[in-house]
Amino acid sequence: MSTTSLVRRILNRALVEADLLAWRKNTAPIRLASCPSPRKVVLFCDLMAMYSIAKVQALFAAAFAQQTYRCVVLLPERSALIERVFSACGKVEFIYLNELLTPEIVAEANIEAEHVLANASDPDALANLEINGYRTGRNVQSRVVRKFRVGRLDAGSPEQMDELRYVLAESLAVSRVASRLLEDLKPDLAVFLEKGYTPAGEVYDACLLKGVDTIQWLGAPQSDHLLFKRYCLATRADHPFALGADTWERLQSAPWTPAQDQLVVDQIASHYWNGAWYNRQQLQTGKRIMPPAEVRSKLGVRSDRKLAVIFAHILYDATFFYGESIYPDYEQWLIETVRGAIANPKLDWVVKVHPVNVWRSRMDGVPMEQIEEEVLHREFGKLPPHVSLMKAETEINTFSLFEAIDFGITVRGTIGMELPCFGVPVVTAGSGRYSGHGFTIDTVSRENYQSILSRLHELNPLSEEQKRLARKYAFGAFFLRPILTESFRINFHAQSFGVNALTQNVELEPIRMGQWPNVPDLQRIAKWATASGSSDLLESEPNKSIRSKVI
Repeated sequence: MSTTSLVRRILNRALVEADLLAWRKNTAPIRLASCPSPRKVVLFCDLMAMYSIAKVQALFAAAFAQQTYRCVVLLPERSALIERVFSACGKVEFIYLNELLTPEIVAEANIEAEHVLANASDPDALANLEINGYRTGRNVQSRVVRKFRVGRLDAGSPEQMDELRYVLAESLAVSRVASRLLEDLKPDLAVFLEKGYTPAGEVYDACLLKGVDTIQWLGAPQSDHLLFKRYCLATRADHPFALGADTWERLQSAPWTPAQDQLVVDQIASHYWNGAWYNRQQLQTGKRIMPPAEVRSKLGVRSDRKLAVIFAHILYDATFFYGESIYPDYEQWLIETVRGAIANPKLDWVVKVHPVNVWRSRMDGVPMEQIEEEVLHREFGKLPPHVSLMKAETEINTFSLFEAIDFGITVRGTIGMELPCFGVPVVTAGSGRYSGHGFTIDTVSRENYQSILSRLHELNPLSEEQKRLARKYAFGAFFLRPILTESFRINFHAQSFGVNALTQNVELEPIRMGQWPNVPDLQRIAKWATASGSSDLLESEPNKSIRSKVI
């Protein structure tokens, strides 16, 4: 190691220590407050072991402790830094996954992995593999395609097959120790951020199989908001943005007026106009909202032609997590959708590459790639004139498409909730999020899907009832479920001191922390998680601009 690198490393550690000291100072009221004697157990699965995430989980742990919970954190391995983050907020116990994975368990898992692969016809066949109730294939394959940033695995790649074998063995080993851990610990509640990729996916499956009350938290579309969802075995494949059946039932039975319709439309529009929509991923950076004529001009589409946009998914991200899909992966779906588009020249088609490609490449520290473009060029060569590509770095803001297009195509992307609010029909190729609620055109087979694409130009705009259903659902998903966190804020672009570990950070509101344990947002989160039983934590005042209440 060079002298420069050593100095930089020492400086980085010193800056992290300074941040940790500030964290400990700001959380002093939490440590000093008394806690009731624990009567139940909550398990935090923190296998990502990220500094900023640990801070959020530590706040939750402190709030749960006030609800008589003993807090146990599962880490991938011992980490003095992460443990100090948690301990700054009170008493927490730690369990280390690598210490549970004994040599005997690992050896047995390696043998079993070889046997499973020897009996698999190809890597794609593993996607639906379940072993003892664990969704082994989905968890494993999701992680491997994510690592290699590919839409599907290549059986001819020794590197990919070696990684598949390694992760499969890890999955099998973790499944065994997770089951034993839960038998010994007997948690009443489990809390996850990441719950899909191996090894977190196996711990998540184990919790559901054992009947543990299981919740997930994650960032909402709006800044300074979080989502919270409760899962059981029957709902484990639901997207975290999906509304629980109980939430949808309440929305369906509540009064709804045309004024509320307009409020939802206006609110979605405002988030695009002010750049607040998915700001943590900087999706609106460098983009502008344009009138329909300008959009069509830039896309090379005539004003008298109907236009369908295929909203591509990140081909390697969360590929197998949610619901059921009519194609085995997002890459095959994209290929077959474009094949259907090529076969139907009676309207124009645009393949919109997901804008998060830009942010994801930056986060992964790799050059910007247009994987979708590479896949389509490999499959079709030059596309015909009525099919074109809209790249991730386009200057066209997504909201510009809402009035410029006639149809949207997705598997289960967010766009399928948004476009119907504006009367644009959306065809879906997968379940698990919002399909089946009356405002999307859902397909049940590949033949059914291709049939719809072949006559897409003949479909009518959405009815007023379909638009109303879409807006009710969007209201629940976008404005009732996101919870404003007023006592703390996750700064996704902190770049504190220019240190990698502090790229994201958590900022506390000192006045609110000084009132511990009477911190309303954390109290609401803890009480919902530990006592409510409802699928979704709902905001009592979803947005300052939405005054009418439907619940």
